[in-house]
Amino acid sequence: MNSISYKIKLLLAYRDLFRTRVPLLYNRMISKSQQRARKAAADLRDKETVEVAFLLTIPGMWKLDYLFEALRADPRYHPYVVIYPYSHFKGFSRLEIWKTIVRTKQFIEQRGFEYIIPYDKKKHKWLNINKEYQPDIVFFTTQYRDIEPHYYYYNFKNKLTCYVPYAFQAMNAYKLNYDQIAINLYGLNFAETKMHLDFAKKYSRSKGENFVVSGYPGIEVYLHSEYISPDPWKAQTKTKKRIIWAPHHTIDNTDDFQCSTFLLNCNIMLKLAEKYKEEVQFAFKPHQLLKFKLQKMWGYQATEDYYRKWQTMENTQIEESGYIDLFIHSDAMIHDSGSFTTEYLYLHKPVMYLVASDNARQQFNKFGEKAFECHYQGRNEEQIEQFIQEVVIGGNDTMKEQRDMFYDSYLLPPNGHLPSENIVRTIESFISPKEANKENNQ
Repeated sequence: MNSISYKIKLLLAYRDLFRTRVPLLYNRMISKSQQRARKAAADLRDKETVEVAFLLTIPGMWKLDYLFEALRADPRYHPYVVIYPYSHFKGFSRLEIWKTIVRTKQFIEQRGFEYIIPYDKKKHKWLNINKEYQPDIVFFTTQYRDIEPHYYYYNFKNKLTCYVPYAFQAMNAYKLNYDQIAINLYGLNFAETKMHLDFAKKYSRSKGENFVVSGYPGIEVYLHSEYISPDPWKAQTKTKKRIIWAPHHTIDNTDDFQCSTFLLNCNIMLKLAEKYKEEVQFAFKPHQLLKFKLQKMWGYQATEDYYRKWQTMENTQIEESGYIDLFIHSDAMIHDSGSFTTEYLYLHKPVMYLVASDNARQQFNKFGEKAFECHYQGRNEEQIEQFIQEVVIGGNDTMKEQRDMFYDSYLLPPNGHLPSENIVRTIESFISPKEANKENNQ
């Protein structure tokens, strides 16, 4: 769990000492937040240009390509990305934070999206975009209070605030995912499935009143048959199988939950990459917070040395930015992630979950349990190597039918529309409910 000093620091920075600790005040805040959201939406009905700010810290939290493009294609909306630092309160390396900002900038530039980095170099301070740019709609890509306070919900409470989860929620972390302060206060939360909406109704203080089922935008690219994917894998002298290793960042006891097996498997995976260099190439796809935490645990240089090994071996590489194309051109994945437990199943390819104990299944929510059951399970080096030899190289994929059944039953988005379409329709129904009702009835 996070330390007491860390929690006190957040309470003071965000002035939450009373308003979220007194149930009557908290409930009143939630009620008022919904009233404000509807008023903010109503105020946009006759506005010629609606300013839409997408707040982003790291590339891995960006799952909104198609939503951004849909809004950009509509002359009524002016979307742009706001890049700001993560994480403000955790004592991460300042150098690494700035390197991450540069990576995020490059990530958004590659997509051709308009963006701002609201940093005043002369005053050495991050600007308040609510004052400087006055957005009408604000999309958040994280719900946590690890950021500068003026990038948190409280600074935008009179705007139409929206949240799309940066991960497909599969973990048994109901309070973390559904009862965070911001989750209860956002005007609109977009849920992945009906089952996730039920979680919100049960576990959030808002009782899920500010939730709408849209489907998960992070997987939308896999549903677009016309998408032409560039191949990001390192060139080899001959064709090899391609395996992604994606370790999670929860490596110490400061995290709210731990699912990472990185410390158990970091040397094993290097060993297997070397052993199978003639048959397999590996992509090291760490959670982007892992490097920050390793630098605190191992030291800066040891972390850099480890990452460099993955970058420089003949059959290995690192992916620290986006991963869509990496997934598309892969043959299999080995991971211990929460979101990837569901996301990779959209590829219909074999996947192994690395487990640290026999009760690993209990760390998932009811939806995640079903996704977890579609994975091969790796508890030691022998089982990981067996997956590489028999399933990936040998092609003996005995779980394919089970994965396909899960896909058909749970993973297709609702209403016959893609997730981004569902989100845009919901926003428009908030802004102009009468027109939206007419369209739905036609």
